[in-house]
Amino acid sequence: MSNAKKTTWMRIVSALIMVPVYLLLIVADWLQSTPILVCSIVITLVCLREYYAITDRGEEGRPFVKTGMAFAVVLNMIMYLSAYGRLYGYGRYIPAWVTGGAVAVFLSGILILQLFTRPLKGAAYSLGVTLFGLVYIVFSFSHIILLKSLENGVYYIIIMSIVVVLNDSAAYFGGVFMGTHKTKFPVSPNKSWEGYFTGLLFGVLSMVITNYVYVYFFNKHLFGMVESVILGIGLSVLGNLGDLAESAIKRDGSAKDSGFIIPGHGGLWDVVDAMLFAFPLFYYYLMFKGIS
Repeated sequence: MSNAKKTTWMRIVSALIMVPVYLLLIVADWLQSTPILVCSIVITLVCLREYYAITDRGEEGRPFVKTGMAFAVVLNMIMYLSAYGRLYGYGRYIPAWVTGGAVAVFLSGILILQLFTRPLKGAAYSLGVTLFGLVYIVFSFSHIILLKSLENGVYYIIIMSIVVVLNDSAAYFGGVFMGTHKTKFPVSPNKSWEGYFTGLLFGVLSMVITNYVYVYFFNKHLFGMVESVILGIGLSVLGNLGDLAESAIKRDGSAKDSGFIIPGHGGLWDVVDAMLFAFPLFYYYLMFKGIS
């Protein structure tokens, strides 16, 4: 069996294992929807650890791993409390200054650590990669919690995940089996235009079809046909940008994959990279529409 076919089969088997677990954590409403919090914490911690490993430059600068991981949990908790506090009634017991205070304590903490436990060389790099990882990975992905808290939130997460994942998978297979015209992008010069257009096609089709299924079987008229097409294009493009952003960071760190825990894919960051731009922007689009 060729390496390409072996990798393809490993990707399929891994997906068959991951998808049911992911869906269960999204759909479950046990204990005031804490499964979605657990989902976000686990995924962001693993991805953040992979990111920190790639951006470690040793004496030239390295992230504050333990501090960043700890604040990642806090940031997820802030998202959860801001989303579900109003639904379950305990939000009024959490003062607004708590969020700002948590950020201030974290920023002060890493500055103190840098000043008194590390050499000044690489200080800006160390602080920068620590903060960027929290914003790029944790803040972005934890919007899944905010999406889940919306009316029909499960639907929004599922349809967005389907569009982004199918776009990413179709782009991969389209590039492998049909790719002849390379994009020659500096970050990923070997990706092909055939792969991108295949992914875009499947992204739009999946958006339209999934929306139709929900309208027909669940009587949920959430997006019109034109809006579905535009969202399919937009989410596909955001997914591609998320993939390219991760590729740029990995190339800078001379890494092919972010990890090795998922056969056929690499690391968990390699799996969810396409969602990192899509989750927050899709959520704020829904907010703009007045959905709450």
